[in-house]
Amino acid sequence: MERFYRITAFICFLLLSVSCSFQVEKEIEQHPNPSNDEETSVARDNISFAIVYPVAHPFFEGVTMSATEAAEQLGMDIIIRAPATATVEEQIQIMDHLIQQNVQGIAIGPTDSAALTPFINKAVEAGIQVICFDTDAPESQRLSYIGTDNLAAGEHIGEVVARLINYEGSILISTGLLTMQNLNSRIDGVKKVINRYPDIEILDIRSSDGIPSKTILNIEEMIAEHPDFKALIGIDSLSGPAAVTVWKAQGIQDKVAVTFDDLPMTLEGVSNHQITSTISQRQYTWGKLIVERLHAANQGEPIPTFELTETLEVNADNIHDYISNPMDQ
Repeated sequence: MERFYRITAFICFLLLSVSCSFQVEKEIEQHPNPSNDEETSVARDNISFAIVYPVAHPFFEGVTMSATEAAEQLGMDIIIRAPATATVEEQIQIMDHLIQQNVQGIAIGPTDSAALTPFINKAVEAGIQVICFDTDAPESQRLSYIGTDNLAAGEHIGEVVARLINYEGSILISTGLLTMQNLNSRIDGVKKVINRYPDIEILDIRSSDGIPSKTILNIEEMIAEHPDFKALIGIDSLSGPAAVTVWKAQGIQDKVAVTFDDLPMTLEGVSNHQITSTISQRQYTWGKLIVERLHAANQGEPIPTFELTETLEVNADNIHDYISNPMDQ
């Protein structure tokens, strides 16, 4: 019963956060729902770009804010779309609708790179400029990738953990959707680092399929099965809040937890010492870059094939500065 209440509280927090995020996104959309046949049949006089997130999630609020500001400065419309759940089928439907809307550019963070590649190509063949962000679809005809070098980010988090456990001990890893290239690249980066240190071993890696309750259960089960572990690595954005929940519930004080991303609950966990460190992707910069690069491509200008943003370790030493000015870090 106690576990039920913990999971329920965690899910309520995430649902509230996602609801708030989705509301913000809906408020800045400039056009009606693309399922409206009359709307989709009308060609637009103004330049309109679309951003398609993997899922409606508070992680992308900073992207939305900076993209909106950049679009306003350039006098363009920006459409934000996000599946309610991280499913490739919903992203495919969104892509088809946007192609029908005759948008001039699309930025997408694909939930499944292989499955989305034909639809990215379909958009390009329809004359739409397409770039990827957050996670790439390198086999597609997309023009560019903007975001984290996820292999390097995995190496970063691996080195942070290795340092925190004094280069010896066992590690548990929590990840999300197995189809997401960015998460798998991070795990590859962690493994690359761990291979350098013979006294560190990975005991278990578990996938939550992007489900919050399963993330908590995975962490609880790994801890129960491997009570002597020294560190938990959270590869996706759900793992940070889940680790905070488990650490609070079990009163854990002698274990290291290092996660990705700067969700409010994760940053609170850093402040309260449930999370030892979290790795920020500086996603606030992505929105501006997305709009500027789509605009340049639409004008026939060349754009970089890759624009990689650096990651930042947020811990007890810099948490207050980061919370005060995340965009300046």
